Amino acid sequence: MQIKNLKRITHSAKHHAFTDLCDFKDALYCCFRVAKNHISDDGRLYVLKLSENGQVRYTHQICMPDTDLRDPKLSVTPKGELLLLAYARRTKRGSHLGEIGNHHPMIWVSQDGLSWSSGKNIGEQHWWLWRIRWHRGKAYGFAYNRAANSVNLYTGDPKRSFHPLKSGAFNLQTHHKGYPNESDMCFCANGTAYTILRRDSDTFSAQFGISNAPYTQWQWLDLGFYLGGPTMLLLNAQQGILAGRIVHAGKCVTAILSIELTTAVVSIMTILPSSGDNSYPGMVKRGDTLFVSYYSSHQDEQAHVYLAQLTLNKH
Repeated sequence: MQIKNLKRITHSAKHHAFTDLCDFKDALYCCFRVAKNHISDDGRLYVLKLSENGQVRYTHQICMPDTDLRDPKLSVTPKGELLLLAYARRTKRGSHLGEIGNHHPMIWVSQDGLSWSSGKNIGEQHWWLWRIRWHRGKAYGFAYNRAANSVNLYTGDPKRSFHPLKSGAFNLQTHHKGYPNESDMCFCANGTAYTILRRDSDTFSAQFGISNAPYTQWQWLDLGFYLGGPTMLLLNAQQGILAGRIVHAGKCVTAILSIELTTAVVSIMTILPSSGDNSYPGMVKRGDTLFVSYYSSHQDEQAHVYLAQLTLNKH
């Protein structure tokens, strides 16, 4: 794997982080959070329309009063709409917000990638719905709750009803491994689902999940290493690509990894220029080219978003 181009796409003195990338109407769309710092309560969302070499064509901003918007993710609905998912953390009391700490996943929808609907709550309060993936007309996504030490799998139509399909799909009580949280899913043509799941307790080792429809029974394999801000895509029925933050040579870096789907054997494909506060990539594949959005603070110790263009080896 070779890096063909690397472009920094943010430039202000703010903290830019938690990216995702989507292919919509033949254009790349990148979303991320902008705030004072990694944990501040002033997060707002940006959605950028990009050229392949990282030139910004259009910028849209989403913010809410007294609300920290975090970890945006993009997907394309079966009706051809661009859907933005994020987690809304209420930071102050107010009649329009409810009690402080009333946190909830939210979505916004766009027909053209330029104008967006108002936000709508989905899922369950205090369950952090991390990402939405689509399969045969339905949306699926894992949500986590730190206090419960558990992830639940949700499904449905996010614009109408999005409900639990499998509670405790991975949890401390059943699997004896703590704090499962961030995740991604992929579906093979035959319907097999694969999940990558981050953990932040005991061994901190990521989990690889496999399930068949109706996705209520999961087999979990321990990958034996830490993976933060994970995302995944499938190359074929045997191999996938993972991306996220790993510990490599004693440092936290953003890596692209290959995974054999039948054995869960993982190997490093490349390390992106990264250090310090970094990771949370998004991936889009076009032919033999892989586009990766991610953030890093390797330049001037400031967190900024980058778009990498990489060449995939032919299989």
